Amino acid sequence: MLSGKGVAHPAPIRPPWTDERRIAESCTRCDACVHVCPEGVLTHGQGGFPIFDPALGSGACTFCGVCAAACDEGVFDLTRTPPWTIAPTIETTACLAHAGIHCSSCKDVCDENAVGMVLRIGGPPVPEILSEKCTGCGACVGVCPGGAIKLCAEEPMEGAA
Repeated sequence: MLSGKGVAHPAPIRPPWTDERRIAESCTRCDACVHVCPEGVLTHGQGGFPIFDPALGSGACTFCGVCAAACDEGVFDLTRTPPWTIAPTIETTACLAHAGIHCSSCKDVCDENAVGMVLRIGGPPVPEILSEKCTGCGACVGVCPGGAIKLCAEEPMEGAA
């Protein structure tokens, strides 16, 4: 800390159908997208720009498109498929199942069935993210009693189509 080197922070997760470039070039920080989000998972990030935070509201993005419809500045591009590329990770040292405690909260809440449970000898099954099914909605993050699941943007969406 006293060495003068900053602590690396993960890149903020922007709302679906947008990216850092679109936010920087077009977002006026009017908060329209934040105010209309029915799930309550959008908030202000650094500099007042919108970010997705699965610790808020319902904890999951339903990809309803209300945030994009509320924006008059061209920040959102609803033609992008998928709407974003989010990679959840499981920190095994914080995961209750990895510690030998029966837990399947992440699997139970996942509407996409993107969390599998891997059987193992001598302990309860442990969660595994099935990336080909995961939408990055964030539902698994808020329900994890150990706080073991984190989301991060895999890559900018600039070239997505």
